[in-house]
Amino acid sequence: MAEFVPVEPFDIVIFGVTGDLSRQKLLPALFHRYCDGQIDDSSRIIGVARGAMDAAAFLDLVRQSCSAATDCFVEEKWQKFAALLDYFDIDATDEKADWDGVKTALSQDARPRIFYLAVAPRLYVPICEALGQAGLKNAGARVVLEKPIGSDLQSADEINKGVGAVFDEHHIFRMDHYLGKETVQNLLILRFANMLFEPLWSN
Repeated sequence: MAEFVPVEPFDIVIFGVTGDLSRQKLLPALFHRYCDGQIDDSSRIIGVARGAMDAAAFLDLVRQSCSAATDCFVEEKWQKFAALLDYFDIDATDEKADWDGVKTALSQDARPRIFYLAVAPRLYVPICEALGQAGLKNAGARVVLEKPIGSDLQSADEINKGVGAVFDEHHIFRMDHYLGKETVQNLLILRFANMLFEPLWSN
């Protein structure tokens, strides 16, 4: 069995935590990493979405997502993982949004803060601006954007400029989770082992 090296403690804030991407990919992935000993118990995983939900309902949602994604769900591991979780109902586009709960939930040391924007691209800039105005961005803050970023060159340029006004370029990560698909990972096989595609590709 492979041994994994734990990463340094971190806090991650997932915007759009109740959406499909978070429930089917992000939350189960974090749970798997925790079960493998890669996430320190002092780390925080904070979910943000616009839907009203109490703590118990959020934990139930995350539990269902994590248990559905593994054949070896361990109750003891889940209970420890659940202690890392928090949820806040916030409309990040609302200038009067209350960020005090998130501020309190975040660790107050210099650890990295990851803001994962699992939302529509049109919300990237408003959320980043809200993070800056609320004082949530520390020196180690990073922001993760899910592709596609915009719908054309102009909208992508506007998003990149808007996000770049809050975060330095080396703290912006543009994620394309489709690269994890087996079809993409097997492009060489698709090309060279398929008599239909190889001549067309070469042409």
